[in-house]
Formats: sequence, C-alpha cells, structure tokens
Amino acid sequence: MLTKSDIRGVCAFVPTPVANGATAGDLTSSIDLDATIGMVDRLIDDGVHMLALGGTTGEGAALLWEEKREFVAAVVERAAGRIPIFAGAIALGTRETIRQMREYEKLGVGGAIICPPFWQSPTLENAVGFVEDVSQAVPDLPTMIYSNKFFFKFEFPTEFWRRVASDSSTVIATKVSYDFQPEDYQVAGERIQFMGGEGNFRAVHDALGTQATAAWCTSAAMGPEPWLALVEAVGEGDTDRVEAVLSDIESVPPPLPMDEFHLFSSYNVQLEKVRINAAGYTRCGAARAPYTDLPEKWVAAAKRNGEAWAKLCERYRAQA
Repeated sequence: MLTKSDIRGVCAFVPTPVANGATAGDLTSSIDLDATIGMVDRLIDDGVHMLALGGTTGEGAALLWEEKREFVAAVVERAAGRIPIFAGAIALGTRETIRQMREYEKLGVGGAIICPPFWQSPTLENAVGFVEDVSQAVPDLPTMIYSNKFFFKFEFPTEFWRRVASDSSTVIATKVSYDFQPEDYQVAGERIQFMGGEGNFRAVHDALGTQATAAWCTSAAMGPEPWLALVEAVGEGDTDRVEAVLSDIESVPPPLPMDEFHLFSSYNVQLEKVRINAAGYTRCGAARAPYTDLPEKWVAAAKRNGEAWAKLCERYRAQA
C-alpha cells in the first residue's frame, strides 16, 4: 500500500486518447486502446514515475463510467506494476466515488484521485466528512486529492489539510492546483505529499526545498524530459540546476492567451488536447463533447506551446 514516501518524481496527468470517428451521440467506447498502450509504454520507458488518469486532461467528466473502467484496466494491465497508477474517482456524490474506488481497487491501481463533491459548494465540514467517508469505506486504497479550487468550488483552507491528515485518512498526496500555502504543509506534510506542478512548482519548491520531491504535469504527455531533469535536480539539492530547468520550463510560451486567463476554466480540456497533439509525443485525438469549442486565438496559443515544448524536450534528450 502506497504512502507519502512513495510519491516521488514525475506524476504525468495524461489524456484519454479518443478513437477516430467517435461522436457525441455514440454511446459505444470512444477510447483508442492502441494509442493508450503506446502512450503508457513511451512514458514509462522515458522515465515517468507515476501516471494519473481521468483528471481534467483525461476528460474524466466526459467519459462514461464503462469507459473510465476500460481505460484504467488497460493502463494497469500495460503498466504491469512498473509504476504506480492513480485513477480518477471524481463524482458528484460520495457513494459514486466509493463505487468507483472499489472497482479500481479490484483492477490493481495504486490509488484513487478524489475531490469533495462539487454540485454544491462544499463547506469545510462537508469536505472533511467526504474524505472521512471514503477512507472508511475503502480503507486499503490510498487517495490523492485534486485540489483545484476553480473547478471544485472549495478553497482548501489550512484547516481542511490539518483534519484530513489524520491517522484514519487514506490521503497520501495532493495535486496542488491552488495558491500553495506553506502552512498547509506544516499541518499535513508528515502524511501528505504536496505536489507542485505547472504554474506553481516554483512556489512549492521555494517553500519546501528538497522536500518538493514530486511534480504533477500534463505537459509530460508532450514529453517528460524537462520535468524529469527538474525532479532529479531537486533530489540532488542542486538549486542552480533547479533554477535553470525551471527557467527553461517557464520560457515556453503559455498555452493560452494570458489576457484571457479568466476563461481558462472554460477551455482547459480543449487547449490541452490541441497542445498535446501539436507536440507529437502522444496521439490523443480530438476533445470529447461537450468540451469542443475553442476560439482560434486559443488554438494558436496552444499549438505554439506544444511545438515549443517539443523543441525543449529535443534539447534535453540531446543533453542526456
């Protein structure tokens, strides 16, 4: 059973490749299993340490439950225990999250990705109670909290982290998708790994130093080499190298028009699909309905990002 100490290195939040010809009204599987297998093999062969499935980039909100299970089963089988797999069990109610977690446990995942149900804006008591309920119902499956306050309508205050870091909690990690507060680590860091990533790894590393041993990234699906170099430098305590790699990562043009950042939560899935396809590392296909609209200005920014990231990866491969 995984613990915080096992959450090290690069955790790639990957897309769910879509089959050619999949349509909104077709309720058969939309998953391209050949592309899935190729993606898993390449990421593991290139050194990624963990895979996270069914998040935003993985289009967890647009997949049928049967597709989620099919995709997770295919990834777990192909990974064959080489690295831990985390599967998204994000749902609008506690019982559905528990149902998915129990099924993933049977499939052999390393952990489940969860968040407080967000049909209503969760209160602190509601959010903590949710974690307590799933921990009690599925006590042998570790969990990673997807702490995105924009999508899940919850601020993830320090008191939340203090309470979910209890002995009875299954939480061992969180994908930090909010403005990181060092106080959160102070109250929960003994049990929970706070993973910084795209847009906030610098802040997490500035606060935690060599304790920032893991990084989440969707851009690993475009090539993981810069992130692998970054976590290696952190592990070695090489602050000059950390700064150099972070500067390289931050030099890549943003995947969206920054003057329209306030629209990011409307176009997140779409721009991820565009930039991943533009980089050419993974064949992920088009976005699933209903998340298919993307203004041309955003398409151009996402393509620039993907193409620039591919060139950065080529440089890191050559250096290696």
